[in-house]
Amino acid sequence: MPTDTPSAPPPPPPGYPTAPAPGYAPAPMTGGWSPNASPYRGPLLPPWLTFGAILILVGALLFFVGYLVDLVGTASYFNSTATNAAANYAASMETADALIGVGVLVAALGWIFHQMGVHRRSGH
Repeated sequence: MPTDTPSAPPPPPPGYPTAPAPGYAPAPMTGGWSPNASPYRGPLLPPWLTFGAILILVGALLFFVGYLVDLVGTASYFNSTATNAAANYAASMETADALIGVGVLVAALGWIFHQMGVHRRSGH
């Protein structure tokens, strides 16, 4: 006749680790994680240094490098007598325009992200 009480599980094979006895409490950890640790908050950055501010700085750097490329290209064109001076000048202008364009786009996106972060913190 079947019963509703489960039978005891079979014993583990010899040498197999078993679960600790009921009521077992592990020793407290030293120097490690504790269940009462505060949650991770991310890197400690100043409050003004948001993701958007970092993007603005990267965009400004790209903008500056673009102008430096344009400056070097212009100087090399006017100080050169080589037959490919015009091609080098055109290539430097294209590179400068691309760097400046990407820098403006990244800086604009950074400003948008910065404003979103400021408004999220203020609760508006």
